[in-house]
Amino acid sequence: MEKIKKQNNIYSNFMFVKLDPAFRRLISNEKIAAKQEFENMVAACQEKLFLRTYMITGLRADSDILFWRMSDDLEFLQENCARTFATGAGKYFLNIHSFLGVHQSPEQSTPKKDLEFGFLPIESFGLYKFMLIHPVVKSHVWYELSEEERNTMLAERNCVVARYREIRENFFTSYGLDEQEMIVAREARHLDELINVTRELRELRIKNYTASDKPVFLCVGRDLREILDAIS
Repeated sequence: MEKIKKQNNIYSNFMFVKLDPAFRRLISNEKIAAKQEFENMVAACQEKLFLRTYMITGLRADSDILFWRMSDDLEFLQENCARTFATGAGKYFLNIHSFLGVHQSPEQSTPKKDLEFGFLPIESFGLYKFMLIHPVVKSHVWYELSEEERNTMLAERNCVVARYREIRENFFTSYGLDEQEMIVAREARHLDELINVTRELRELRIKNYTASDKPVFLCVGRDLREILDAIS
């Protein structure tokens, strides 16, 4: 069986954009052509890049779409993000928020068949329709605690999440890359479970050591064409 070494760094970008109202004033044929051009650009990169799209319209006033991208090549990720604003309907996108982080995977030999794009564990990300995203900054007091104290509170947190079988949570560290310390991405098949687990997590002791965890985005996974048609 062919095995390859899993990449240590998986770079993740969460880009929140808003559609310029000027796009809606274009004639129908212009909008159709611009949307198709943008969709073609996105489709052309999907064999090399993890990409999921989520609709934000109606849930927050400042954003319409989340583009979630991941790659083991930061420069390729950056170039793809740049194309978002240079192609078709993307020329009418306003970049509202953008968070960058790294998924810390243990370095190990992994069967190639168990990886997507050659670097990403299959069925680890983007599985469910609903997702809650927010950046996190810990208080300085957190780092003054002993390792044992921190591990105890992290274990309490993990126990809460583990009770929900259809909740998937991933963390992306941002030290040296972005302003926040980490990004939390909490996915759920059912919205009520996402609400309940988030409420329980906020009641834990570890929450006392969070200096900031805003803004918070509820994201609903949808096909890009559906999103573009709905907001334009």
